[in-house]
Amino acid sequence: MKLLNVEVVLNREKGIQEAESEQDILKELDDETESYAILSHRWGVEVTYEEMIGFMMMEERKRGEARKHYGYQKIMKSCEQAKEDGYKWLWIDTCCIDKRSSAELSEAINAMYRWYQNAQVCYAYLNDVDESVFPTEPDSSKFGQSNGWPEWFMRGWTLQELIAPKQVKFFNKDWVPIGNKQCLAPTLAGITGIPREVLTHGMIEQRLCVAQIMSWAAQRKTKRMEDRAYSLMGLFGVNMPMLYGEGKNAFRRLQLEIIKETSDHSIFAWGTVPWNSWMPRTGRVLAEDPRDFRGCGRMRKVAPNKFVDRLIKQYIGNPLRIDILENDARTRQRKLVALLDAAHSVQFRTFTVSNAGIQVWLPVVPLPDSPSHFRAILPCTRDGDLATIDLVSSGTNFDRIPGTDSAFTTHPEFKTLHLTHHQVVDEKRRKLILDDKHASYYGFTRCGTYPREFRGNAVTHSFLTDGLIVTVYANNDARSRFAVGLGHYLGQGWVHVVCDKHSSSQGEDWTDFGRRAYDRMWEGHAEHTHSMPKHEHVNRDDHFTKHAHLPQSIWAARVVWGRWEIDDFKVMVDVEQCPGCCDGPWKWTTTDNDCNDIGVPGLMKTVRGSYSLELDGWEARFDKCSGQRIALGDYGDYSDGVLIRTGNIFEDMRTFGMDPKDTTYSPVVSRVSGWELQMLDMRNQGNVAVARSAIGNRHLALRQPKGISLPANDSTVLLLKALAIRLAGKHLVTTVIQCSEFYEADEDGKRSGSGDDLVLDSAESSTETGILTPLYTIATPQVWRRHLACAQRRERFKSIREHFYALVNMRQLAGTEAHRESANKRERGGAIKFFSDLCGLKYLRNYVCSSFRCLVPLTPLMERRLAR
Repeated sequence: MKLLNVEVVLNREKGIQEAESEQDILKELDDETESYAILSHRWGVEVTYEEMIGFMMMEERKRGEARKHYGYQKIMKSCEQAKEDGYKWLWIDTCCIDKRSSAELSEAINAMYRWYQNAQVCYAYLNDVDESVFPTEPDSSKFGQSNGWPEWFMRGWTLQELIAPKQVKFFNKDWVPIGNKQCLAPTLAGITGIPREVLTHGMIEQRLCVAQIMSWAAQRKTKRMEDRAYSLMGLFGVNMPMLYGEGKNAFRRLQLEIIKETSDHSIFAWGTVPWNSWMPRTGRVLAEDPRDFRGCGRMRKVAPNKFVDRLIKQYIGNPLRIDILENDARTRQRKLVALLDAAHSVQFRTFTVSNAGIQVWLPVVPLPDSPSHFRAILPCTRDGDLATIDLVSSGTNFDRIPGTDSAFTTHPEFKTLHLTHHQVVDEKRRKLILDDKHASYYGFTRCGTYPREFRGNAVTHSFLTDGLIVTVYANNDARSRFAVGLGHYLGQGWVHVVCDKHSSSQGEDWTDFGRRAYDRMWEGHAEHTHSMPKHEHVNRDDHFTKHAHLPQSIWAARVVWGRWEIDDFKVMVDVEQCPGCCDGPWKWTTTDNDCNDIGVPGLMKTVRGSYSLELDGWEARFDKCSGQRIALGDYGDYSDGVLIRTGNIFEDMRTFGMDPKDTTYSPVVSRVSGWELQMLDMRNQGNVAVARSAIGNRHLALRQPKGISLPANDSTVLLLKALAIRLAGKHLVTTVIQCSEFYEADEDGKRSGSGDDLVLDSAESSTETGILTPLYTIATPQVWRRHLACAQRRERFKSIREHFYALVNMRQLAGTEAHRESANKRERGGAIKFFSDLCGLKYLRNYVCSSFRCLVPLTPLMERRLAR
């Protein structure tokens, strides 16, 4: 290793002597025999190998700028500390490795753990710590990007730099010593998850398993993805070539190298911790990243004899389970002896890696759900119970699948398994949450699912075995039905809708239609997958909609495909009125909706206003009611922060014969909090919340505020759906803030603005005596959104409108009474034929009446004509 000559560097800095050659500054020495100090730090703007040589050999008059270099100052301070501690040599990773040489870089990375281990002392420089004492409690205000602790503890490379050295001294940003590893061991154990014994005595004397060591790196980050693996080589005592650019494959290679050196089965125990089931990945048995081992800090290896004892206790000797296992005593005794022999065999302690997979010898239990599914039991425990992994047979190999709740019915038996360790396609297991409760508004019900049944509104796909589930919906009175398929192919979920064009056929059960829909969808599953919108980023606001008109009907199926959680998808199925003006099934279209952190009635996209508050702890954005009076439930046209009110949903309820005072529609009252805790003048004022403005410093102080919101229940959702045709494209007031007084405040909470402005705003914001409404939230309900009509659709709309008017006889034709009656009869006949061809006659009268009433009030004469 190349070490810095501390005395030469410091003398050169002081101008005492000049470095005549590179060897004077850096010298190749043996880490096994030489005494040296070593630096551990968080990289910033650093000095490279060639820059260090240049600085040392630079003329004095040119070195002024070099001294301002952040990395240069860090080197000087490290050298000063090393000299003070009596060390002649110092190693720093930034300037002691010539990274222009890939061979030298690879050698350094493979030897780095040993270099830190052989150093007499390691200086850990915490450049983000200001205090002269080591932080003992997490502080998110100072270290918000690193879980409340100095960033040094969140970096991947510093893990080995903490464990390997016998002595670690910590320094703050001013190079003031703030503690050492021995004294701070309890605190360091709490920060890192590393046992105190490892910090004080090293890893050699400890009985550690692979999963436990991996868990220490679970929360750490590196700039390069490959370094997630390379930084762990020393901890496991393995070496491998550096291949920057290989991505996640580096961590797979690391695990294979570990398997070659040890027979530790805990390397397969990732994702077995119950609360760490956020990764329901199917496929290869190796983890993708150290974070897959999160929660494995208490994982322990189990010796063969104790493994069999635990196996008997947990799977065979439990008296509660004996009744479901073989009761034949001779059979049980034979199996117990076989388990003991297998657990002590060389085969149990041997892993073989080949292109066919990782060959292991493990006890397995067949799962009752499928003959191809097994549960393998690993000789490692967490809190007493043996760890298990679920596998599915895929030909000659076994793939990892998420754990299930299935109960076993047989004894475990040892079996040779070839576990998949590489895979072209990253198969996944997803939970699909189906929301179809509002499809019943127009009489459609869920008939069932094909080919397998699921209860409730969630289904979990094991996509190695099941790729598609079809749900059938039908309105039997209208003889209309459709099927929605939820599938998965090549790592991506897909949704497709099939309408029943044979609904007039008699005697066909829904299962027959479901089977036909399944075959049709699966035949085109590659095309359906390709047509799906891509979730390129985990954006909780991304939703996609698809509209499919149901033939010979006045309805269309609408599917909303949204992503709420990391690994769960939510699919909403609904039925909406459609006069058949669409040009066949539409493609998927992108639509934005909020993810309902603050309860809203159905899918909505809230406009981000310029003021922010918290309602019951959830952040919300508001617009100011400048120059207008706004009430909850108002709707209208919205632009540039101004709502042009055209009505109110509670006033419209009466047209549907509904009572707006029904408690079902009672507004929800929320507690309001804001920015007042950060304002000096507001801290002692009760019942005052400050709405922070995103524009300038004109914040709004609210006295006795409360939030009033639309109830997020099914009744309100259905009300919005009933108004969807008439209020298409409108915006809705979903929340208002009421208070007894409000005024503008500056950054310190002091009143600002003129009194006249406040009086005027208060008058305009008052909806009730003594109650002011200065702020409101505006949103667009998903059910009120409509696609813009293309030229072809506009022509279809025109034709529908003309035949519609003919049907209700709105136009007054010139000529005699007999001539007019004859012409009206011909037009009505043509209109009836037009609508019959378009959407059938079954519910045409109700559709025309309901649609027309939304447009204009009907006269008694028009009511009688529609009734005929």
